[in-house]
Amino acid sequence: MIHPFIWARKSPLKYIVLTMLREKPKTGMDIIKELEKITFGLWKPSPGTIYPMLKILEEEGFVVHEKKDGRKIYSLTPKGEEVAKEVSIFLPATTLDNIVERMEAYTDYLQDYVAVKGPLPKAIKKRLLSIITSLEEAVEV
Repeated sequence: MIHPFIWARKSPLKYIVLTMLREKPKTGMDIIKELEKITFGLWKPSPGTIYPMLKILEEEGFVVHEKKDGRKIYSLTPKGEEVAKEVSIFLPATTLDNIVERMEAYTDYLQDYVAVKGPLPKAIKKRLLSIITSLEEAVEV
């Protein structure tokens, strides 16, 4: 039998939800409110969108829930954490930890780039050295 909410398995929204759950466990209503907030009120997903998606994410082993005060609180499994970390680079950074993770990912990318294509162009190298100097100053404060 085809799952009635097959769209939720392929929806990019599931990756946004997984990334949101990295910050802390949330209820379905918390997720709805946060999505409304990050879209500046332009979109408020319905419970009929979020709850079936959470059920599918649970079936796929990305999230688990625990009941507390009659509410389901969803959190990531290790599998969900792994996927959320991979896709979080494509979403706006919301915490300092997100920013540092992105910097680490870009550092890995630059190292791979140099390994495959050779030295960075001088203009890029100059910009990167300026960024490094700024970061060193920020860390020293």
